[in-house]
Amino acid sequence: MKISIITLFPKMIKGFFEESIIKRAVEKKLVEIEIVNLRDFAIDDYGTVDDRPYGGGTGMILRADVIYKALSKITNDKLKITNKIPNSKIQKIILTSPKGKVFDQKKAQEYSKLDHLVIIAGHYEDVDARVLDFVDEEVSMGDFIMTGGEITAVAIVDSLVRLIPGVLKKDEAVRQESFNINNKKLLEYPQYTRPESFKGLKVPKVLMSGDHKKIEDWRLKKALEETRKKRPDLLLDK
Repeated sequence: MKISIITLFPKMIKGFFEESIIKRAVEKKLVEIEIVNLRDFAIDDYGTVDDRPYGGGTGMILRADVIYKALSKITNDKLKITNKIPNSKIQKIILTSPKGKVFDQKKAQEYSKLDHLVIIAGHYEDVDARVLDFVDEEVSMGDFIMTGGEITAVAIVDSLVRLIPGVLKKDEAVRQESFNINNKKLLEYPQYTRPESFKGLKVPKVLMSGDHKKIEDWRLKKALEETRKKRPDLLLDK
C-alpha cells in the first residue's frame, strides 16, 4: 500500500513515521509513505500557496491551483472530478477538515484495503472549495478545531497501517479490540497482568481458571458493561 500526504509542514510529521510499528512496516515494504511538501508547487519563488478569501474575511485560503498541481504529480495526472466520475476504488483522495465525517475504525479498515491513499492536510482558514471537486471525502477527528490537519493525517495513517496484514507480529491483535469484539462495535474488556495482587486489588479468578469458554463469556460481558458505561452511543449504532 502507498500513502501520500500533502502538507505544508513535512518535518512536523516525518519523525512520527520513523519510529515503532510504522517504521517496521515501511522497512518490511508493507507500506510506502510519501510526504509531499505543498510549497514545492508554489506559484512563485516566495513559496506562496495561499491567498486572501474572495468576499473578505479573516485568515488565508489554500489555493486550488497549487493543490491541484500536487495531486496531479502524485496521481500521475489521473485526476477526475469526483462528483462526475468516481475515482478508482483502489485509490482515494481525502482532505482533513473539521467539516468532514468523523473518522472511525470502520473507515480505517476501509482505507487499509486501498492500493493508494492520498491525504491533503488542510491548513489556515480553509482550502479553496473547488479542491473538493477532486476529493473523494472530507475527514475529521471530531468536533474541535486544530491549527492544521497534520495531526489528523498522522492519526489516520497510524490507525490503518496496523490493520495491514503482516504489520503487527500477531494478526489476531486486530481481531479482538475496541470497536471489534466478536464482530460487535464494543469497547474492549478490562485486561490484567502480573502481579496477581496489587495493593489489595486482585485479578479476577476466571482469567486464571484456564476455562476458555468462561473467559470468553466474561470478556464479552465486561465489554458490554464498558460500552454501556463509557460509550452507550455505540450500542445504538446500526
